Amino acid sequence: MKGTEKDLTRNSQPAAELSLDGRPVSRGVAIGKVVCLYGENRQYFRTEIIKESIPNEIDRFRIAHDLACRRLRKVSGSNGARSNTSFSIFDLHRAILEDSTLKERIESVIENDLVNAEWAVKVVTDEYIAKYRAIPDEHFRDRYIDVEDIADQLQSALGGGKHPIRLAEDSIITAKELRPSTLAELSVRHPKAVITETGGWTSHTFILARELEIPAVTGIKKLMRKLKPGDVVVIDGYQGKVILNPGQKTLEKYRVRAARFYESNQAVDIPSNDPIKTLDGREITIRANFDIPSSFQRAKRLGAKGIGLYRSEYLFNRFKGYPTESEQLKAYSEIAENAGPERARIRTFDIGIDQMIDSSGRKEKNPALGLRAVRLSLAIPRHLRTQIRALLQASYRRNIDIILPMVSGPDELRSVREVIERESALLNARNVPIGSPRLGAMIEVPAAVFTIDKILEEVDCLCLGTNDLVQYLLAVDRDNESVAGWFRTLHPAVMTSLKIVIDAANKAEKPLVVCGEMAGSPFYVPILIGLGATELSMNVNTIMRVRRVISGIAYEETKELIDLIMKSKTADEVEDSVERFVGGHWSHLLSGETLLGRKR
Repeated sequence: MKGTEKDLTRNSQPAAELSLDGRPVSRGVAIGKVVCLYGENRQYFRTEIIKESIPNEIDRFRIAHDLACRRLRKVSGSNGARSNTSFSIFDLHRAILEDSTLKERIESVIENDLVNAEWAVKVVTDEYIAKYRAIPDEHFRDRYIDVEDIADQLQSALGGGKHPIRLAEDSIITAKELRPSTLAELSVRHPKAVITETGGWTSHTFILARELEIPAVTGIKKLMRKLKPGDVVVIDGYQGKVILNPGQKTLEKYRVRAARFYESNQAVDIPSNDPIKTLDGREITIRANFDIPSSFQRAKRLGAKGIGLYRSEYLFNRFKGYPTESEQLKAYSEIAENAGPERARIRTFDIGIDQMIDSSGRKEKNPALGLRAVRLSLAIPRHLRTQIRALLQASYRRNIDIILPMVSGPDELRSVREVIERESALLNARNVPIGSPRLGAMIEVPAAVFTIDKILEEVDCLCLGTNDLVQYLLAVDRDNESVAGWFRTLHPAVMTSLKIVIDAANKAEKPLVVCGEMAGSPFYVPILIGLGATELSMNVNTIMRVRRVISGIAYEETKELIDLIMKSKTADEVEDSVERFVGGHWSHLLSGETLLGRKR
């Protein structure tokens, strides 16, 4: 660590120190060097390669180039509205992509600059884009958009190839927007911190960052224009501050704070297998969100019972696209082995059409409301069938629940159950051993809340996703800082919806685990318990704090709090009631905790 600090001091540029203000989304302090991450569907950064790797990297680019060309030929061939006097849009893209000059230029950058193919594509296409934007004629100037599309096609195709991750130990990841699967992949190299232009406290990316104890700041406009690879920065994940080109005094001050943060994260956990109960004896089960295997082992030591949610789309970055059946089988088997008899709840792929490798760069204007999650699985079922086969085999002599994301009613559940039955029959005919996984649904859209009784007739269990439920109920993008003030976790509509779902599950005597940021936030745990929840799934770093809160409150008190909440008419009234009640009853337990999305 001392060597790293010495390098930072020696390599710091004489540029003026600049302080950037954002929003803290994962606590902590770090000092490091910027690694700029680009791309949306497949995120990448500049990686240096050795001379011996040049042929392999060029081959990798050529394979991706051929794949992108084939996709465009396929799309272009299906376009029936071709003009006799001009190329169609896709023909134009093909013409640019198949231009030998473009291909040779990219290969030249790989060879001469000793960089990865992704970076070479970016460098060359950025040059083309700059030239088009400089053209006076507006008609030709707008062709830069076509080049951007072509760059996306190439980056998407490159996402299907294996490429090693190389991150320095003092890396600070910066991006316009960071996918949770990308962070999960990069976490094996232990980045020091994360900075992004967009994102919110309840986004999966920053939930994962908190679990991994990676400081993070978001909401810094035009971030990628202000930083460049190799810049030295300080991240203050308590105040939401990013300091570019820190001077010697600033470095010395924050080194002390960074060291304290590092030491606090090395604190020894106290294992506990005792039942977790309120003061008046109501037992609450804590389950763990499973993203990183080492984190789950620690969660078990702290008393977590099984896996409350595993987001299978995290496999995408691990395998550079859709994992094969055998890759999925191995991953799910390992997850279920970790969970043991307490069950592993594995969510099927929660991705959008734009994240599919074979989507031909298709983009949606509003992905949150588009073809994604279970809708995408049913619309393009071949990947669903592969995933179901892997889950069926992994559940042989293991306890697995298959959880479907973004369910809006019983029809989707019936359709997936038919797929499960059909794939089970085919595997049985081949004498492949399979198990009998339970089927469950994520409750995270309003339609699911109002059809909950019918959904419960089709499922064996439920997962209540509070983050997306708040987003969809209030029509507020949780990752958009412009509307962050409207993301009100304690809005009366949210409280009523949670009560409807929890009451229905308890009445039907079917297990329900609450996932999302509310379940792992000590301030909200009493509210969920008062609503009737008995199973909470959270990241490992909040388990001890949540245990402390549960053991210090009484169930009867939480019901009093719910009575106050249900009498309130506005989000402000609910938040005021909660803060007054907490101050009068549990201030010794919840000092320092805050309400999510509290509008100040």
